[in-house]
Amino acid sequence: MATPSNARQPIVTPQIGAYIDSLSESPTRLEAALRDHALAHDFPLIGQTSGRWLELLARSIQAQRVFEFGSGFGFSALYFARAVGETGEVIGSEFTPEVHAHFARLYGDDPIAQRIDIRVGDAVEIFNATQGTFDVVLIDIDKEGYVDALQAAIPRVRQGGLILADNVLWGGRTASEAEEGDTATAALRAFNSTLYADSRLQTSILPTGDGLSVSLVL
Repeated sequence: MATPSNARQPIVTPQIGAYIDSLSESPTRLEAALRDHALAHDFPLIGQTSGRWLELLARSIQAQRVFEFGSGFGFSALYFARAVGETGEVIGSEFTPEVHAHFARLYGDDPIAQRIDIRVGDAVEIFNATQGTFDVVLIDIDKEGYVDALQAAIPRVRQGGLILADNVLWGGRTASEAEEGDTATAALRAFNSTLYADSRLQTSILPTGDGLSVSLVL
């Protein structure tokens, strides 16, 4: 998800963000359709720049199998699907059936949809119900669920694979102690600390979008 509407400050200034986006090739028809749908429905997205980071990172390790804890209607899944190619697969999860219903409509008959399988339900439960290991996992669900998703994912991401998480800077909120009642910020601060403390991972945070953590499984 993108920067929260109540964020104190953007991580990257709008001018710099627009400049980075301008250097990229024009959005594809499907990319633009997904973006426009999100804008029309005020649905938070990981964003084009972060999405292209997902694609680059997945390509860099020749990923073939990806799992998303939180897929919405398939915006981030598009970038992963481009990375894994015709022989790869992206398994996603979306808790809300109404949001999931937009996936098939927006993708239509685009052949890239054949690489994507978004399932409705609790993300951790869906992940636990799948078989095998993954090359890349993305965590982008309710922030209070991040640590649980991480603990489920680590044993099932191959050595040299990646665990990615969006919103880890949370509009700058994670740089300070969470205010009373701000459970999302508290959860993200705990998640970030857990990432950096886990000896099975090597982690850094990209200051793109709303903060994208990148953890290499050792």
